[in-house]
Amino acid sequence: MWQAWQKNKKLEKKQKIIIYAVLAAIILLVVTVSAIASYHYFGRKKEAKLETANSLDLDLDQTINSDTDKIKAEDRTTLNVLLAGYGGAGHEGGFLSDIIQIAHFDFPKKQLTFISIPRDLYLSAKDGKNYKVNALMSVGMSQGGGVSAGLELMQKSLSQITGLPIKYFIGIDFVGFQRTIGYELGSIEVNVTQALDDPWYPIEGAQLDPCGFSPEEIASMTATYSGFELESKFTCRYKHLVYPPGKVKMEGADALAYVRSRHSSSDYDRSRRQVEVLTAIRDKLFKLEVLKDVPKYYEAFSQHVTTNLDLASVQYLVPLLINVDEFTIKSINLSPDNVLQNGKSSEGAFIVIPKAGMNDWTQLQALIKSQI
Repeated sequence: MWQAWQKNKKLEKKQKIIIYAVLAAIILLVVTVSAIASYHYFGRKKEAKLETANSLDLDLDQTINSDTDKIKAEDRTTLNVLLAGYGGAGHEGGFLSDIIQIAHFDFPKKQLTFISIPRDLYLSAKDGKNYKVNALMSVGMSQGGGVSAGLELMQKSLSQITGLPIKYFIGIDFVGFQRTIGYELGSIEVNVTQALDDPWYPIEGAQLDPCGFSPEEIASMTATYSGFELESKFTCRYKHLVYPPGKVKMEGADALAYVRSRHSSSDYDRSRRQVEVLTAIRDKLFKLEVLKDVPKYYEAFSQHVTTNLDLASVQYLVPLLINVDEFTIKSINLSPDNVLQNGKSSEGAFIVIPKAGMNDWTQLQALIKSQI
């Protein structure tokens, strides 16, 4: 357990609140294109302000277009969207996509499937170099074009890997998302399927707290201990997280901790928790009154994201996703339990590759096809 904690500790600085990138992204997709409003919800709390702010005036009698006649036949069946979360500028490894999911919408089945892509998935490129999939955005950015170019490279690569034609990408960092859950949504109710007990969850900003030890005592402990044995001496830097099975009400900080927790856990377990939180957000949004002004809601969220899903595309897709609250949610967690295996790169880094062999995606694609 200590070895696992020590290994995960190295990634701690990159974790921060990256999961909110994914959560905000799926909110943008599901909520915007289905015209669901949290603005109307917290508008009740700011009624006086809304009455005088013409820029937020809403036509609540406006009807939502549900006519699918103008939607191409090939778009009426399925839709695939890449969701990428990253720390952003100012964070160590800020443009490594630590959270990567594909949202697969099946309209005839009324099913939304989240396909979790391990960030350590390893692939060989035509340039003769090997990359982890979470580095693709950074690689694309290095070729010019900023975050959009990086997301486009990831979009094209994952389309080849999964065999799914990914039409849109949404990338976002953590800005403003904690407020979205805690204030704009007024908390969420998460169905926790497995108990989470983490006695060593790091407290933000307490990484260097001496916990009452003198500099001499800290120097002595540093010379004597290392890794978890050393860090466990500074108990004031951590708090004990306990999430029992069942429905759990979570504010923004609670949801953040639930999806960030790494001690006695794994990337695959965190993927499950991500989907639980995403589902809770969807459920809360569909309890709110419907906002019938897509452009204004799109504008509110688009300032936080990088995407090729423009307003015209959103309005085009609204008729398909207007009833997304009725969709069944599934998840596909690609892992060593099915089509992947753990390994080490030539440099000794931890990687994940297909059981079928390096760059052989046939089993992975077959699994996805059988599950969606």
